[in-house]
Amino acid sequence: MTRRVFIASTLLAGTALTLLPQGEKTHIRVEPFKVIETVQKVLFPKGLKAPSASEFGATNYLATVTTHSSFWKDDLKFLIFGTELLMKEEPTFLSMNSEKQDKALRDFVNNSSKGENWVSLLLFYTLEALFSDPIYGGNKNELGWKWTQHHTGQPQPKKMWAEEIA
Repeated sequence: MTRRVFIASTLLAGTALTLLPQGEKTHIRVEPFKVIETVQKVLFPKGLKAPSASEFGATNYLATVTTHSSFWKDDLKFLIFGTELLMKEEPTFLSMNSEKQDKALRDFVNNSSKGENWVSLLLFYTLEALFSDPIYGGNKNELGWKWTQHHTGQPQPKKMWAEEIA
């Protein structure tokens, strides 16, 4: 089993353990990751001309990059904090239909600078997933590149993380 397959399987199993930065131990509930995935679906829904967050693997990408030691721990903490804040303000968010989720998310952004900053950060990582090299778990089947008619530079990475040059 490859790391990519393992991460995807872990996500499908509903675990948030992949959110842990390397070398750090903490207790993370599954719910923050479910909220992140749901918000990404609101930001990039199915049916647009652009690929949806599910199609291009936005959540998988975020789960993958957060496991690397170079991922900013403060970003991870803020992503988790934002999910908790959203769920505190909108406890039924996960069970709402997509229209109500969109309205709740707009209210969350408009009524809270922390909410606005959280959605901005999540949008940053979602767009990064859309345009990243597929080796990192996002941009599945190069959908982001195809959508924007982007031609990649060569060579493309062969390993997920670049090795340090001494």
